[in-house]
Amino acid sequence: MGFFEGKKPAAILKHAIIDKYVSPFVGKTGLYSPGHRVAIVDGYAGEGRYDNGDEASPALLLRKARELQAINRQLECYFVESHPQSLARLRQVIAAEGAELPMQVFPGSIEDHLDDLLTLVKGIPALVYLDPFGVMIPFQKAAQVFAQRPSQPPATEMLINFSAVGLRRVAGLLTSTKDSPGTPATLARMDAACGGDWWQKVWLDHGEDRVRAEEAVVVEYTRRLATDQRCSWCVTPVRNRAHHKPVYYLVFLTRHRDGFTEFAEALSLGLAQWRKAVYDLENADTLFADEATFLASEQALENGWINEIEQNLRRLLGEGKPVAISKRYSEVYGKAAGQARQTHLRKAWTRLYPDVTRTSPRGKKKLLQELIEPA
Repeated sequence: MGFFEGKKPAAILKHAIIDKYVSPFVGKTGLYSPGHRVAIVDGYAGEGRYDNGDEASPALLLRKARELQAINRQLECYFVESHPQSLARLRQVIAAEGAELPMQVFPGSIEDHLDDLLTLVKGIPALVYLDPFGVMIPFQKAAQVFAQRPSQPPATEMLINFSAVGLRRVAGLLTSTKDSPGTPATLARMDAACGGDWWQKVWLDHGEDRVRAEEAVVVEYTRRLATDQRCSWCVTPVRNRAHHKPVYYLVFLTRHRDGFTEFAEALSLGLAQWRKAVYDLENADTLFADEATFLASEQALENGWINEIEQNLRRLLGEGKPVAISKRYSEVYGKAAGQARQTHLRKAWTRLYPDVTRTSPRGKKKLLQELIEPA
């Protein structure tokens, strides 16, 4: 099967997250932007659609742009693609689905066009999506996205695919006994992507524990990028099956608290779609792939998240002080962070009213911005 013949679960997850996140991002940040304009830069756009008709990121973004017109938002899409065949197919998709929409296509690499793109989106909110097949663009280029835009509005966010497969392949050269003439250049590319050779020591310090080494490199990469630009961040491993090694890590960076919490909601919804896709694949052509069984497993997961949040809130409120959820997000959600949504927070909170807290969640739409008072 060719890459573009159909989505694997790892691709289903990233596209589900984008689908769920783009609407609140554009809706909120475009409220006060000039002309209600918001930009998304797709730095490795690909062909637009899979051979079987499934949406790849360009088709998805064009659909979102049409949908958002209904709420008076102008989503501008900027697609960058270097491969000639993929570029030709991308243009076909755009001609059929987005000719009337505000968008542009840039042939070549994102590195070549980044300066021009940042100029084009200057003054309006922007999300830069970088989804390469291999090693990331140089660290300094990635940092440039934030460095060239002020820390105050317009909003600036990044979603990066950090290839776990690529990292493992390159890191294997650090301990390889084979003398390959291409090794120095390959290591140099990874050094540039990570902003230095620090990753080599991090990897080697973990010895034979390659799983921890991989996670440590990706987290440190994200921490460095986020710290330099004063961003909040999260890292999500993405697999094709629950028991598989990650194919890549999704790295998300934002400067606004709402961006972090909205992304967490999108991640939770995306993971639900991913679990359904995996369930269907693993039970295809069997007698066990029924909707009721899947829904029961989902309910068990959700009950666990609600219990986790309830216990955490009990503990925090037991300190006798009000709990600002947005400021103590990690403590409130605990092990359910990245899995649970506000609906699960609401159910956990409801269990505690009025015995543990005198604050009711009823009628409150933005729970994460609320202050919960102890009883």
